[in-house]
Amino acid sequence: MGTMRPDILSAAALLLLGACAKEEIGEARYAVAQCQRLEVTDAVTGAAIRGAEDFVLDSSGQFLFISAYDRRMVEKAAKRRDKIVPSGGVYSASLMDVFSTDATSVTATPLTAPADFVGGLRPHGIAYDAINNELVFINRTYQRQKNRWKMTPRLQRIGANGEMFVGAYADAPCAANDVLVTGQQTFTSFDHSACNWRAGFEDVFNLKRSGLALGQEGRVFDQAAFANGLAQTDTGAIVMSATREKSLIVMKERTGAVEETVRIKVPGGPDNLSIASDGDVVAAVHPSLWRLGLNRKMGIGKAPSRIVKVDPESGAVELLFDDPSGRIFSAATIAIETMDGLVAGSVTDEGFLICREAL
Repeated sequence: MGTMRPDILSAAALLLLGACAKEEIGEARYAVAQCQRLEVTDAVTGAAIRGAEDFVLDSSGQFLFISAYDRRMVEKAAKRRDKIVPSGGVYSASLMDVFSTDATSVTATPLTAPADFVGGLRPHGIAYDAINNELVFINRTYQRQKNRWKMTPRLQRIGANGEMFVGAYADAPCAANDVLVTGQQTFTSFDHSACNWRAGFEDVFNLKRSGLALGQEGRVFDQAAFANGLAQTDTGAIVMSATREKSLIVMKERTGAVEETVRIKVPGGPDNLSIASDGDVVAAVHPSLWRLGLNRKMGIGKAPSRIVKVDPESGAVELLFDDPSGRIFSAATIAIETMDGLVAGSVTDEGFLICREAL
């Protein structure tokens, strides 16, 4: 008997997870009336930007660095064996423009050209290296092999001002998801231990085999179910999303290793993370993984968006935004809280979600 395809196994796992009971989460800090979709366009091409899955602030807190590409379009092109697989971009946008009064659209400036990268530019998780003023990201490159396209993730860097392309790529885990720079160390999360048909079994049985890798040291933690977003708190703790566990894993960094301290339950599968000015963790979480799967893989329906704020010390969870229908903004995967309000991005939707503080 032939082996079952990973996507079929993953779909089965999502349906099983969809049977979970509805949870009570309270009222969101940002009401629907305070939020709107903001159109984001490429400053060079004028095209609408879709799939701004992750972003990060610079040291000054004035600029937003964005990683974006249309994942469904890319995966379809690769599956059809098209001659060209579309690329995305790494962008910069002014937070002043993003939160401008009555703004309905904003332009984002591409910091580099897809042609600068062997295999194209499709940035996934992204981090800001404050020491070197560089952006580090997981680039999902595609190479033609025997008339098929093969995706290979690579760890790459560019100057945050867009004035230069930095060096050659570094190898990344085959299932690399997010990246985190802590001083001189660069961590990557990997959402599966395997990258073949065995990955589907990790999903079906919710196996805790994914985790965290550190440069040449390799894997330093592998006890999470679908390791995802990464962030470092003001106290130096590393926080990692365990999407299929609906948990945040808090860890201490050691020389060449990490040590788990606590797992904090959240109301949904956490994706990308950011740190608020008060030191709490802001997480975009997925209340329904099966609806997310239908939306992301097949473009069917809308996926709910939910954003929470978590105190990594006490484990207290506050609901910031909740859109159970996904009507306002679908499949949010990253959010950052600023003095002006909340800005979120999505793996599948266009533009940003903006929630302004009530006057």
